[in-house]
Amino acid sequence: MAKASTSKSAAVRARLSHPVIDSDGHTVEFEPGVMERLHAIGGPGIVERYKTKRMDGMASSLGGMLNWHRLSPEERRDQRLTVPPWWALPAKNTLDRATSMLPKLLYERLDEMGIDVSVLYPTFGLLAPHLDDEEIRRAACRAFNTYHADIFREYGDRLIPVAVIPMHTPQEAMEELDHAVNTLGMKTVMLAGHVLRPVPAVARTTPEAARFAYWLDTFCLDSDYLTLRARRKKGVESPV
Repeated sequence: MAKASTSKSAAVRARLSHPVIDSDGHTVEFEPGVMERLHAIGGPGIVERYKTKRMDGMASSLGGMLNWHRLSPEERRDQRLTVPPWWALPAKNTLDRATSMLPKLLYERLDEMGIDVSVLYPTFGLLAPHLDDEEIRRAACRAFNTYHADIFREYGDRLIPVAVIPMHTPQEAMEELDHAVNTLGMKTVMLAGHVLRPVPAVARTTPEAARFAYWLDTFCLDSDYLTLRARRKKGVESPV
């Protein structure tokens, strides 16, 4: 491992008079650890149901990312598939791959990277708020949040994990937000920015095409009441 004093990033950081905050960091989950918590939260059968639902979601809502590498250029154009994110899972540089998965190693390398504090989003956990099965969605969000709160708790002065909050209904959003902030002690949350809603007329007239027809229910400033609720319950006044 390179020493912090020899890295280019550390040299840049040394010339600055202010802290460097990585506000869009990511961690890669150790899936067995998440699945252990999912089983404890959702009970028997939930893990296999989640894996099936996740694979379906990745294949459809993410542009067929599981199939892209198997297809020819002509097939990719025919299906209008996007290139999946390959950079999240480095294979040649195993040290960086391990760093993205092991909190202690990441913590030890922050100075080498020239970073004082990193806000860490999930990777596979980002899919959880968009699963269409409510039971699986809510259990998966709770499992990812519990997992990240647990593994980063010892390193919370410099590594801040982000909780994922489903937004299909106000009730489930409130419940997961309250749990993440007030029970798990998480400081940062990601509210799902949209929900895929079915088109009733299509489901009624052409049921076989219903899974291809949806509208995007997007959330912007209207979702701020969730953040305000969390701040008030923690005794913090809103800055606005």
